[in-house]
Amino acid sequence: MKKIAKIITVTALLFSAQQSLAACAEPTPPALPDPATAVTPEMVKAKNAVKSYMSEADKYLGCKRLTDRQHNAMVDKMQTLAKDFNQVIKDYKQRQGS
Repeated sequence: MKKIAKIITVTALLFSAQQSLAACAEPTPPALPDPATAVTPEMVKAKNAVKSYMSEADKYLGCKRLTDRQHNAMVDKMQTLAKDFNQVIKDYKQRQGS
């Protein structure tokens, strides 16, 4: 019985460590659609991908092992993606006549 308890404890610790390491992995930014040819489902998919990326990036920023340089670089990437996506939306809406 003690052996099973040890196995469960070790498994739980490994799972916990894996989760914390995943939070310290820098996320990959999504590709943005071309506003000149994009259709609504592509724009919705891109919006969801950007939201997911931002959420993962926030988790990454919470990683205790980040240096100030890594933190600032991630913030810059997040701001650039947001700016680029907002421009894609603006261009898409303009093409749609909105």
